[in-house]
Amino acid sequence: MAQYRVIFAEFLTGALWGELAVSELSYSLALNGPGSATVKIPLWAFDWSALSPWRTLVYVQRGEQILWGGPLVAFGVDLESEDAELNCAGLWAYYRRRLITYDSAFTQRDQGEIVKALVQDFGDGTGQYPWNSGPRALMWDGSTTTGVLRDRTYRKYERKALGQAVEDLAGVRNGFDFRIGFGWSGSRVANFFRLAPASGVPTDLVLEHGANCDIPSFSVDGTSMVTEAVTTGGGQADDQLAVWWYNLPAELRMPRLSAVQSRQDVTTVDVLTGYSQQMISEGSTPVVIPSVRLYPDSYPGPGDVQPGQLVRVRARVGGRLVLDRTYKITGVSVKLTDAGEETTLALVPEGVYASVGSAATP
Repeated sequence: MAQYRVIFAEFLTGALWGELAVSELSYSLALNGPGSATVKIPLWAFDWSALSPWRTLVYVQRGEQILWGGPLVAFGVDLESEDAELNCAGLWAYYRRRLITYDSAFTQRDQGEIVKALVQDFGDGTGQYPWNSGPRALMWDGSTTTGVLRDRTYRKYERKALGQAVEDLAGVRNGFDFRIGFGWSGSRVANFFRLAPASGVPTDLVLEHGANCDIPSFSVDGTSMVTEAVTTGGGQADDQLAVWWYNLPAELRMPRLSAVQSRQDVTTVDVLTGYSQQMISEGSTPVVIPSVRLYPDSYPGPGDVQPGQLVRVRARVGGRLVLDRTYKITGVSVKLTDAGEETTLALVPEGVYASVGSAATP
């Protein structure tokens, strides 16, 4: 673990407090979610006053890169082994704990600008409500313009969770991906909110079994396949708003597969249609999912892969090409022990996000 450091800072000010003596470390990056980290430290290095849940931010540094960051949320102390295990959540976990507490309406606004306004107003304390307590922890890297305009209204009385509002925007048809990245800004760590196309960010990375990674197995999963997607919205009984979206070409080859999603806070057909379209797109084909484990101390490593990137995955068996597809990285998990570094990737096929669907009926 010589190339890794685990440092900690005060959440509200960003001031670096020190470095942790680490015996074991694991962390995960998640697309459109917070991820997590577990840090084991010897008991002699445990500072009860400094390491306080939701007051302390923990960062994982590899070489010069900051690869992970987020608040300490819990810890356990083992007096027999004389160590402490710190359980941390990715920084986005904090914004899941905030509520939209004032009426906010957006008409034909870029969805990225809606996200920025919501996060600044109701999560970070840097928007139009300066009295709205927040850590002022996020910077924006200029990726907020997506080219997709939305109409959205959030009512004070709904008390909608900020994190859920952003994740709902991301998950609708023609939505986006988001994550929080990290980098040095002088002597402090800066937290950058980044948006990217839901189709993925192209790269030149090729992950080839036996060359720069292991692909011990892959699965073909049709569990989530859908040909009829129904999304229900606001209202009750016969007055409840509902939208259907179909994959009729698929139903020429296979029987109908139905799924229902409830969106009680949605009162417009266009928004419900977007959710139904996304269900059909994601459920249009069986998902071929490889298990990918990067080689330690080689390229690409943990600092070279990020959720949202598109990578080519290839595998040959007996000289025969059995897998050659483009995938989007949805998660990166790293585990460090005395035995070394192990990095695994969570992937979804690129085609999952292709436009599919034949008919919609309100």
